[in-house]
Amino acid sequence: MRADAFEGDAMNHIMELKDLSFMYGQGTPFEKKAVDNLSLHMEQGEFIGIIGHTGSGKSTLVQMLNGLLKPTRGQILLDGHDIWNEPKKIREVRFRVGMVFQYPEYQLFEDTVYKDIAFGAINKGLTRLCVMRRILRGCMKICLKNLPLISRGVKSGVWRLPV
Repeated sequence: MRADAFEGDAMNHIMELKDLSFMYGQGTPFEKKAVDNLSLHMEQGEFIGIIGHTGSGKSTLVQMLNGLLKPTRGQILLDGHDIWNEPKKIREVRFRVGMVFQYPEYQLFEDTVYKDIAFGAINKGLTRLCVMRRILRGCMKICLKNLPLISRGVKSGVWRLPV
């Protein structure tokens, strides 16, 4: 991820942010700038981590990338198309741009990791076979072959292998 450069072929950028800003309470005495003039691009296959202090705009940024918040200024380009050009199609963006909540206990609700991972794909309407293939392929890709078999310990909040 390079926040300072746009050299190279823009067609390789899966996502590009151009002068992105977000302000809470805009036009009120309580205005708070959460993201200020951010430009960067992300390439196909990159894993991106966002790090910062409490209140630095990380969650606001991720919510904009996923289409949950509309930027106050700037553009979010997904495959070269502004995600807000057709607001009625923003749900399609959410299928392509995933987000993980900060506290896993707020997002994990199934008894196995497999079922948690499968939730989004099933919600999207994919067949069970397609879901299974995608999960196993994804886990193999990130070297977590046994991940779908792991269950979440309800009382301890830890992950454990089934006996």
